[in-house]
Amino acid sequence: MRTPKILAVAAVAVLAAAPVAVAQQAKPYFLTEQKPGEKLSDSYIGASVVARSPEGLESVGKVTDLLLGDNYKIVGVVVDIGGFLGVGAKSVGLSWTVLSEQQSEGGLLLLTELTRAELEAAPTFKTAAQKQLEQSRQKMEESSPTEKMEQPAQ
Repeated sequence: MRTPKILAVAAVAVLAAAPVAVAQQAKPYFLTEQKPGEKLSDSYIGASVVARSPEGLESVGKVTDLLLGDNYKIVGVVVDIGGFLGVGAKSVGLSWTVLSEQQSEGGLLLLTELTRAELEAAPTFKTAAQKQLEQSRQKMEESSPTEKMEQPAQ
């Protein structure tokens, strides 16, 4: 008597799981092409950031990284400001909301209403890893007393 009951329970379980299995199979595991409206990250990384100046648009830096929020949407960019060929440049984080996209012959431009002077005066952007490293160094300096060595009398 137990066998038919067990078989019936098993059949109900299989039938109940069938829509879940079908739904899982319908989930796309592979993307085969870029769809309209989708952009690749290299459209942004390396893009010029330009600011308005009395002479027109002035290039003020290049995007070196994207900041993604919890929902995996772009919330900001990291821009190298100043320097020459990346040497001596300062990393500045800009909110996505202060940028607008413009197409030019050379590719994508990100326009900001901030001036070069404001960008150069902005605080340096620090990644979470950089902040953690600074905190670790600070703790080590606080916990290890520096001993002053006495100089021998001459």
